[in-house]
Amino acid sequence: MARSVVFITGGNSGIGLATALKFAQNDCDVSIMSRRQEENEAAKTLVEQQGVRCLTYAGNVACSGDVKAAIAQTCDQLGAINYAFNNAGVEQLHLPLDQQSPDEYQHIMDINVKGVWLCMQQQIPRMLEAGGGAIVNTGSVASLLGSPLMPIYAASKHAVLGMSRSVALEYARKNIRVNVVCPAVVDTPMFQRYLDVKPELKDRMAALHPMGRIGSADEVASTVYWLCTGAPWTTGQAVTVDGGFTAQ
Repeated sequence: MARSVVFITGGNSGIGLATALKFAQNDCDVSIMSRRQEENEAAKTLVEQQGVRCLTYAGNVACSGDVKAAIAQTCDQLGAINYAFNNAGVEQLHLPLDQQSPDEYQHIMDINVKGVWLCMQQQIPRMLEAGGGAIVNTGSVASLLGSPLMPIYAASKHAVLGMSRSVALEYARKNIRVNVVCPAVVDTPMFQRYLDVKPELKDRMAALHPMGRIGSADEVASTVYWLCTGAPWTTGQAVTVDGGFTAQ
């Protein structure tokens, strides 16, 4: 019997890699699209150690040609895509509004919003051919709340949620489910880059969460896996994984 197939963007590190491993540990073949080939190969090795197949594609999610090629490679070599985790994203430097640039705005919107849109455009027709599927897009607690000094990032994550809900409604009767996972602060390479600039904020960031700590990539991955495989009547939802942050 053929394994299920999951397609993951930004799958070579952090939450994306943790999710790739979660699916692999549950006997799913994995396709990873991320920009850096060396890191892709390292991720491929880890995934294949779980006894499944893994493909990688070095490309930019904001480039329609790259997305189309990565999806085509996945379907040609692994089979129909059953699940997709559109996770690739970039952060924003914490700067006052008047110091933020149009170039930064465009870069963040291209990766965080356009990239998700392009991926779903290619994934959904393939899923429809196979009779259905499930998509999870990476949002943030910034999809639900304001984020001082990071308005572009917050706007991009609000857009991911609005777009996901709209697509979920469009395909709800066609056996395609679309949800958004909304983490608070998670220990990932992105977070570590933030601490490289302001290491003194680690304890303060942990204290913002009622559970008193930041999250792990595996904790988010478990939620993504559940949304794909164990939540058949859940679509169009923002699922927070935030240690109680948005409950305050």
